[in-house]
Amino acid sequence: MKILNPLIFCAWLIFAVTLSSCSDASYDRIPEKVEGYPGVTLFIFHTSWCTYCITELPLLKKIHAEYSPCGLHMIGVNEDDNEKTMEAFVKAKEIPYKVVYWDFALMKKFGHPRSIPTHFLVDSTGNILLRQIGPLNEKDLLSKIENALDITNCRP
Repeated sequence: MKILNPLIFCAWLIFAVTLSSCSDASYDRIPEKVEGYPGVTLFIFHTSWCTYCITELPLLKKIHAEYSPCGLHMIGVNEDDNEKTMEAFVKAKEIPYKVVYWDFALMKKFGHPRSIPTHFLVDSTGNILLRQIGPLNEKDLLSKIENALDITNCRP
């Protein structure tokens, strides 16, 4: 068995680490604001094969049913390989809110989330109230939604 020369190994390691840290800054930043959407909006980045994404669907449907009459908008951002897969998923799971297929400009607005599911709750002025990677914390999310919406005349 041939042993790799330590100098070559170190040079290779430095090169690999340097390459892995190179990236377009617009994709790595966490946005401070996401403007251009009406009212309070919950964005859900998901795919059809993600276990967490499927597991949280009943909660998301419940939130949609209870808070959309109060002004909450929900937009799913699907990251499947193609639109046909997305459409079949939306239909099979009976997702009641708008779902859009992966969109470069939209992904860039959110700093190109690299994990799914990822959630953003954005207020009417574009301020990000919640950024949650992974499964949702229901209590925290509902608290933030209720604080962002004027639900005095609309009680879920």
